[in-house]
This record gives sequence, structure tokens and C-alpha cells, in this order.
Amino acid sequence: MKYLVNIYNKQRLVKIADLKLKEIISYVLEDELAPRTMGMNIMLVRDPVIRRYHRDFMGIDTPTDCISFPPEDLEEVNVLEPACGDVVLSVDHALDYALKNDVLFPEEIVRYAIHGTLHCLGYDDLSAKDRRSMFAKQEKYIAVWHSNFYTTK
Repeated sequence: MKYLVNIYNKQRLVKIADLKLKEIISYVLEDELAPRTMGMNIMLVRDPVIRRYHRDFMGIDTPTDCISFPPEDLEEVNVLEPACGDVVLSVDHALDYALKNDVLFPEEIVRYAIHGTLHCLGYDDLSAKDRRSMFAKQEKYIAVWHSNFYTTK
């Protein structure tokens, strides 16, 4: 892997080793031409934890699927803290969505990680045009994950 990707598993609902999160996020960073000295921090949590993050950092007292924290100024990120940003994602939301929409649960977790990473790299989804562009890019990376990293056992 060419990029440092830290995975912090703060839940027990899903085994993350099988998801190949480090590999796909490293691929996204490389494909998006992120500086080599940067990486990502991904934290998997349950709804009560992401609800606290959502409340404390965004003033919204509900759980959500994924929250991204891009660095304030990418030029000031140093090699000792090699992060394009941090992503916190809810495994509860991923499971709920997967069950209701006939999507693979692991795929939905990876989708959230990719989505948050794209936000940290400067992509936005507030306007319809930006949302279409970002979601197309996100689904492109999901296809890469399916074909190169995901295996069913």
C-alpha cells in the first residue's frame, strides 16, 4: 500500500479485516492523486457514538451514516499526522440500509468509507450537479472494490 490508512474498529458488529478497507481507500487516494505523505483515518462505530459526533460537531442530535472531518488547511498537514482527514461511519446505518435496499452489508460500509474519503479530498454533494459527480466517482470505486478486493468466503 502506498498510503497510510488507519482503521479504528470501535464496534463488534462486523469484522473489518474481511472488508479490505485499507486497500480500497489507499487506491482512492492514489487515483485521486493525494500527496503521498497523506493518508486517512477511518473509524467504525455504532449509532450512539456517531450520534455524539453528529451532535458535538454539527449540532444535529441524531445518528447518521457517515461524518467526514477534512483538515482545515491541507497545506499545513505534516508527515507526523499524515491524514487527508478522518471518517467516522456507522455500522448500524450500513446494516439497516443494506437490509432495506438489498445491498451487501460489507459494500455499504465500504461505500461510506469511500464517500467520507471523497469529502475529505474536496468533493461535495450539496448541489444536484455535485452530488451526481461525487456519487458517480463513489460508485466507480465500489466497482473497483468489488473486482479487486472483495471476496466471499
